[in-house]
Amino acid sequence: MGRTEDFTAATTFRFADFELDVHRRTLRRSGANVELRPLAFDALAWFVRHPGSVVSKDELIAAVWPGQVVTDDSIARCISDIRRALGDVGQTVIKTVPRRGYTLAVPVETDGPGSGEPEPAGLAPRKSGIRGRNWFLGAGVALLCIALAWVAWAVRPHPETGAARPVLSIVVLPLASVGGDPAQDRLAAALTDEITVDLSRIPETFVIARATADSYRGRGIDARQVGRELGVRFVLDGSLVRMGESVRLTLQLVDSESGRALWADRIDGELSDLPALYRQVTGTVARSLDLKLQEVVTAGARVRAAADLQDLLLQARWLLQFNRATPDSVQEARLLLERANARDPGSALALALLAQTYNIDVSQRWLSRRGATREQWLQHADRLSERAFQLDPGDSRVVGARGTAFALAGRSELAVELLERQIGLNRNDASAWFWLGYARCTLGRQDEAIAALAQAQRLSPRDPNLNGIYLVTAAAHLYLGHDREALDWARRSVLERPQHAVAHSWVAAAAANLGEADAASSALAAFRRLLPSYTIQSFRDERLCANDLCRSQRERYYAGLAKAGLPH
Repeated sequence: MGRTEDFTAATTFRFADFELDVHRRTLRRSGANVELRPLAFDALAWFVRHPGSVVSKDELIAAVWPGQVVTDDSIARCISDIRRALGDVGQTVIKTVPRRGYTLAVPVETDGPGSGEPEPAGLAPRKSGIRGRNWFLGAGVALLCIALAWVAWAVRPHPETGAARPVLSIVVLPLASVGGDPAQDRLAAALTDEITVDLSRIPETFVIARATADSYRGRGIDARQVGRELGVRFVLDGSLVRMGESVRLTLQLVDSESGRALWADRIDGELSDLPALYRQVTGTVARSLDLKLQEVVTAGARVRAAADLQDLLLQARWLLQFNRATPDSVQEARLLLERANARDPGSALALALLAQTYNIDVSQRWLSRRGATREQWLQHADRLSERAFQLDPGDSRVVGARGTAFALAGRSELAVELLERQIGLNRNDASAWFWLGYARCTLGRQDEAIAALAQAQRLSPRDPNLNGIYLVTAAAHLYLGHDREALDWARRSVLERPQHAVAHSWVAAAAANLGEADAASSALAAFRRLLPSYTIQSFRDERLCANDLCRSQRERYYAGLAKAGLPH
């Protein structure tokens, strides 16, 4: 669609129920301010100035990130932020045009040309990264205020139950800045803020406010004393050192009861792109600590005979991590969650996790062990995830369970909408990026799938579902005809989880397509030891693809399996 109106000089725009003022940099709905991040605001301003036009990714980058290298995931996150702010779950305002870009699909009105005032900074060419850096620091402060409010709410006694703090309790001590450089000191403080805020987003987690934690700066107090004084179970501390234009962050998580270090990591990043560094640090730390906190607390919960609701949910979450999920552990988790549901039928999380037990059985092809069919289990997942979503559509894990159920049922367009919504609720959720990649793969959108899967891996490089990330990446490459890349990724998946039968099938198909008969034969033998009854028709009957594009791409997989020797 061509551009029919010139809105480039206007400063105020009205569309749907919104009014956007590019001079004051405000977005309002029915007179109320709507929060929108600066980059997302700039992108939305570009869309409203070019309504009805297909805006390519290159055009959007030139308008919003001039002179910068921008990943597909950064663009996707920006679009997701806009959609979340607009409540555009069905993508009726900002529409994705496959393989072309995005378009604003609603009429726009304006008051006409502006008053000649300067172009807003957000739409002017950026000559440096200073504005982006200042925004991230400002965002850290704003989000810290939200975290402080949450903590104030969390510690108050419940009026009816007098409930104590959540069992996952932690303090993030100020990062030590090695070298005495004031700029580095400011960066260390900003990173401490970002980590504190992101950890506070982990559900059922109590995080000590940044101001309190800052009182321990430079005091060198033992973690056990910190834990006693603040009443927290875990202490996170670390240091930051600059090496030219790079920085190295070293972190460790300590159990304040025993003084034992439970987890440690080292993260390297570039000073030239501070927003990317912040995302890398907070994403990696939040995901790793979420898993470690679950592991430690669950170990204690499992020895208590009368587990409360939160203990049941923690145990179930731990059992459902993909790299330790087995048919028996998933069944154990299901029993725990049924107990949790009986104890509190209104727990959306219990219902969502219960739905995930059926999703996992389907994705791992464990149905014959349950005496069930794929359709029966998908119906259970759909029913439970729908109930959970009705109870709490604002919990990212609930949204994710619903999106996963849609993805496995082949309702991939709906899955993508929900999974993008989940990412809007928690940008650091690696599992959301994984399932978004899976859903895109089933729609034939392989380049977008690979980008989402790469983001999942960046956020959680030691993720329990790493074999799944590798496997869907292999599938996307094979669908595109990249057999060598597909073989490499499929082999990584097998190394991560040798007992996952389907991973061997992708090694067999990719190797056969490359003419590597011995490798294909060996992989197929491993697959048939694990799933002896499966044939090519068994895979066809799963109907994993959501459209004709994906189905045509998937024929390369079936052809490779046939070459490897799998019966039709």
